[in-house]
Amino acid sequence: MRPSLKTDVLLAVGTALRPTGFVRRGHVWLEDRGDGVEGWLGFGLSGTLDLTPLVGVRFRRYDEICRQLGVGVPIAPLVSVPLGALMPEEPVWHWNFVPGGDHAATASCLVATFLEHGKPYIDKHATWDALSRELVAKPASLLDFERARKLAITHLINGDVGAAGEVLREERERVADSGDVYARSYRGFAHRFELMVAR
Repeated sequence: MRPSLKTDVLLAVGTALRPTGFVRRGHVWLEDRGDGVEGWLGFGLSGTLDLTPLVGVRFRRYDEICRQLGVGVPIAPLVSVPLGALMPEEPVWHWNFVPGGDHAATASCLVATFLEHGKPYIDKHATWDALSRELVAKPASLLDFERARKLAITHLINGDVGAAGEVLREERERVADSGDVYARSYRGFAHRFELMVAR
């Protein structure tokens, strides 16, 4: 049976990434940075086969707390951004792989762009102290539906239970009158968080 276009493309991307230290783990590529930190590269898929690269950073300490609280997605980064958003001029948001095309050349172009623009983002955010300071200083850089959760866990890792509690309180007040899915999910998260901290 002939491999699918998607399989061919992901093999080409994996081959182009091999010299960079990024290794495929399921549907993403990870780079071991030591001390429980990993560079992260994933792709949104669309069209015939358009890859939209996303770059980010994972922290084992953060992931462990998420697992204890029953939140988050396995192998998801704490912070991430589309590669195109990191390109200063004429950003490329997706790379198109066409049936019968030169997948190796397209993958090499994608990886070269990632190394030039995405890897510096990972390098900048791959230390907990620097990233946690940035998240606390610029909470608006996080999406609305994840901000309170990520900030509370960040404060907890940094040993500031009071700041974590304040984040939880403010978000609880903000969604107090809401019965939507996010508000219900958030209240459950806040309750589990408080139980965990109280142990």
